[in-house]
Amino acid sequence: MVDGFEYGEEVYDDYWMFYLTRDMAQALSLERPYTNLKTYLEYKKRGADTLRAHEKEIATLAEDEAGKEEEESE
Repeated sequence: MVDGFEYGEEVYDDYWMFYLTRDMAQALSLERPYTNLKTYLEYKKRGADTLRAHEKEIATLAEDEAGKEEEESE
């Protein structure tokens, strides 16, 4: 358990990486993406659902980028 966080270091690090306090969010004119573990899980699921919905497009972009990198290295 990391500082009382029983879900492991990977989840702990990911949770705090983009956590915004109310003041931080206001300073950036953003809505807080999550405020606790429950809303963090919902936030992560929305992101995963969005990525899954665009999986083919993302794969195509990755292939295009790999092709450009090969051309640039020649």
